[in-house]
Amino acid sequence: MNSPRTVPQLAWPADTNLMLPGSKSSANRLLVLAATSGKRVCVDAVTASDDVLRLLDGLRTLGFAIEHDTNTEQVVVGPRRANAPTHGALDCGNAGTALRFLVSLAAITPGDWVLTGDDAMQRRPIAELVAAWRSLGVTLSDTHGCPPVHVHGGAAIGGVVALDASRSSQFVSSLLLVAAALRDGLTVTLAGPVASADYVGMTRDALQHFGVHSMATPNAIVVRPGFRAVPPAVRAAADWSSMGIWTCLNHLTGSRVRATKLATHSGQPDEALANVLAAMPTTGEHTLDVAAFPDQFLNLAIVAAHRSGTTRFVGGANLRLKECDRLAVMARTLAQAGIAVEEKPDGLVVHGRRPLQPVTIDPCNDHRVAMAWALAGLLSPGIAIRDPDCVAKSYPGFWRDLDAVVRIRRCVVFVGMRGAGKSTLARAFASCVDGRWIDTDAKFVAQHGPIADFVAAAGWPAFRSHEERIVEKAVQPNQVVSIGGGAIESAATRQRLRDQALVVWLDAEPSLLRQRLLADTQTRPSVTGAPVLDEIEMLLTQRRPLYAEVANVRIDAALPTAAQIDRILHELGRPCRWPDNSRHA
Repeated sequence: MNSPRTVPQLAWPADTNLMLPGSKSSANRLLVLAATSGKRVCVDAVTASDDVLRLLDGLRTLGFAIEHDTNTEQVVVGPRRANAPTHGALDCGNAGTALRFLVSLAAITPGDWVLTGDDAMQRRPIAELVAAWRSLGVTLSDTHGCPPVHVHGGAAIGGVVALDASRSSQFVSSLLLVAAALRDGLTVTLAGPVASADYVGMTRDALQHFGVHSMATPNAIVVRPGFRAVPPAVRAAADWSSMGIWTCLNHLTGSRVRATKLATHSGQPDEALANVLAAMPTTGEHTLDVAAFPDQFLNLAIVAAHRSGTTRFVGGANLRLKECDRLAVMARTLAQAGIAVEEKPDGLVVHGRRPLQPVTIDPCNDHRVAMAWALAGLLSPGIAIRDPDCVAKSYPGFWRDLDAVVRIRRCVVFVGMRGAGKSTLARAFASCVDGRWIDTDAKFVAQHGPIADFVAAAGWPAFRSHEERIVEKAVQPNQVVSIGGGAIESAATRQRLRDQALVVWLDAEPSLLRQRLLADTQTRPSVTGAPVLDEIEMLLTQRRPLYAEVANVRIDAALPTAAQIDRILHELGRPCRWPDNSRHA
């Protein structure tokens, strides 16, 4: 087991774009369909997560031709080889999706197969899937309702099968993925509710990509035999489950962590997380049913610990059957960190808004436990994760992405009247935080010459138009920007600052502005036509509401620079500090 990893803290909200891994849920479905189709199919965006690698190893053991390029994240799946083996052991480690899907593939593949996994896998349920295949005429057995599973495959021709999927939707998906390869297709009648039913919808979407016709009624799903249009290439979707921690971080801190190639209307249940968070009140009691998005329970438990009030999680009984007993593990680790929590048969009751104590978390080899506590560690010091590499089960690049989130922060823009000291303070602040300083007035002068001369020749509207474009280019992550005193008069600029920046308003009294402008030898053009010193009060009256509208932090321009920087760092970092934690006061 690798050494514990201490989670770094955010200095202030992040602003970065990540390349998320391909969804293992999507990739595994496409890979199994490619294998059962009997054609050569290229599957793109297959991130080399542990779950996917276990499934690919299983496909190889069953005799399918597999070409895997981890650099391009491309897998080519070919038909089963002519000299394929007729027996073998498929070790799925802790990859529950891989094992359940491979049980069905083994059931239709001639030969004797043993499917097993690690100690945790050998405690996860499989009896319902085994019973379904037995009723279809396949000889197989489990071990007290869990793996190892012994399969004598190749006898099934399809038909009608009853299935209890109340403990896992993967039992349904496993059957559906191989149904088109059966002579008679398959009708799965559902004996009661299906756990996490949206994942069955994902499976039916994958079937459609391969020209497989399926039809669903409230109590059954019918899959017709045959592949009508096997594609030469398909692409796994980017993973909304992996986006979960960053969606929660955005919600808690105002960060802007985004992801490329993350499709909307994806069919992935975890795409709904942002809406779930938006409906979560910041205070008071709240009940949340996690049955539809169980993979986000752990992240939501951290959010619940952060909010002021009591959060009751229900609908999570199946979480006890994941890589670990997630209800028990989260209850234990929250308590270790000082959060009051009650464990229930199907959920937790989390009493939030408590100081978070430093703690080293044992994630019990569960990738989602590790990532959820990394979310907590970004907001509070002293959080360390044992066995941090367990995240490779679904998100091999997680720690690299976390470091990018910590390193790439939202742009900080300094606003205020001429003479307030914006440029001096912004330059000093940039030096302090290792940021790149840009002064938009200096950029304008470099491009167009002295501002006073330009305004005299072309007028203020032309100047504001150029200034608007300069500000647009300057407001980028990790940059520190000082802008002209009147730049906020542009509605487009104000909107850009609200959307993309954290704004520091350097507020100065008229007497201080007058004193500094008198000592300044720079030629300043009048805005109103009055002498520059005489228009200060008028401009302040006009602009102060606009500064207040965009400002995240207000700083007294009369303070010493060091005191100003301390205050800015404290205020910008406030959203990224765990609530009520005295170490951050």
